Amino acid sequence: MSQLSPVLSMVSPQESFGEFRDNGLRLDGPPSGLENVYDYEPGGHHPVHIGDVLNGQYRVVDKLGVGGHANVWLCRDVLQESTQYFAIKIIMADASFHECHELRVYRLLHLGLAKTDAAELLCLPVGRFDIHGPNGCHFAIVYPVLGPSISRLAPILKWEDSGKALRGRCSQAVKAMATLHSYGICHGDFRPANLLTRTKGLAGLSEERLAQAFGSSRTTKLVQVAAGQPWPASAPRYLVRSVNWDSQVSGDADFGFIDVGVCVADFGESFDANDLPEDLSIPQEYRAPEYILDKRLGIESDIWALGCTLFEIRTGRRLFDTVDDDPDEHLARIVKMLGKFPEPWWSTTWEARRQYFDDETNIDGRPVSLDWWSGDVEQAGQKPARVPHSIEDALTRTTLHDAHHTMSRDEVLLFSDLLRRVFRYTPEKRISVEDILEHAWFRI
Repeated sequence: MSQLSPVLSMVSPQESFGEFRDNGLRLDGPPSGLENVYDYEPGGHHPVHIGDVLNGQYRVVDKLGVGGHANVWLCRDVLQESTQYFAIKIIMADASFHECHELRVYRLLHLGLAKTDAAELLCLPVGRFDIHGPNGCHFAIVYPVLGPSISRLAPILKWEDSGKALRGRCSQAVKAMATLHSYGICHGDFRPANLLTRTKGLAGLSEERLAQAFGSSRTTKLVQVAAGQPWPASAPRYLVRSVNWDSQVSGDADFGFIDVGVCVADFGESFDANDLPEDLSIPQEYRAPEYILDKRLGIESDIWALGCTLFEIRTGRRLFDTVDDDPDEHLARIVKMLGKFPEPWWSTTWEARRQYFDDETNIDGRPVSLDWWSGDVEQAGQKPARVPHSIEDALTRTTLHDAHHTMSRDEVLLFSDLLRRVFRYTPEKRISVEDILEHAWFRI
């Protein structure tokens, strides 16, 4: 996934494992971090070059994000006297239809969230237009320019009281979710990759000064497999790599364009709490057990994902990390840490349970895992990462990140109390976002 997008997780590189597609073009360089070349065809991406002017208003300066269904471009508004930059997300033609998930964000505008005090915590569009190009009609959504995911802020926070600063980021994340829930909206894909930073200091900055901060645009040429053919109108002459925020998160930058406040992005999986979808695309690590086992979704599944997110912000580690996307492996890790599932999940619903655990528990009432499965994560050149046997165990693991220093015993006790309330197996018994905000952990 690209770390550089105004709506970071709203765009992510995707591999295609279906029928091989070929538009007669190849990259003259490594493909890492770039969109698929074969997506430049009718129905695919709109071809864009640096310097292009979109809708007669937005001149393309650089790329912010790349993905399977959309690319995001850093653009300057040439119609304004003062220099203003925006992020233009151009969606593939085949994905630009009335029920397009990207348009779900407009539901938030219709509900009036842009006029609330919490609007700064949400990435809301400021405009939209259509592009009619060689590959079809594309939706183009105008957003404010956002920075990297908050998970990349450790170098910036290391000089602060990092524990307090990270709890502050957690508080902002909870407030953002509380705002959505108060309007009856579930985010559906709440995780650190979708919690971005605001930017500051870009307004009034010349394009030359911007290039000094981020470096010149990085391009990789496209070449034709069959030389001598006319260049297809469906494809650009080169692909552009996303801007590099590394200098801005190193702690040594001369240009401080990152505001460490949280802004929630990617509402493509959002849904009305009274009109529940059948499926979500949230990654396995953030899925609540009732969704995996019963296909049950709602505000409570959002809160489960929030708990995973709070842990990850504070510690720099995922709480339920899996080697692959196996739902049974994920469920087994949850049980290893939180204990036995209630019935009928334990005996009936989770069909693969007996592949991981005995029917009976041990003397302490905890599930007994089978000999073949330890849950430890094997990593090349490193000792296997042992699955924590409790939330407290997970919180006391050491970390390499300066900002995520070892917690005090008092903080471990308070944070584990909060997370236990979040990760209750019965959804109706989970703590609400309003009560999360009132928890003593935020007042340390």
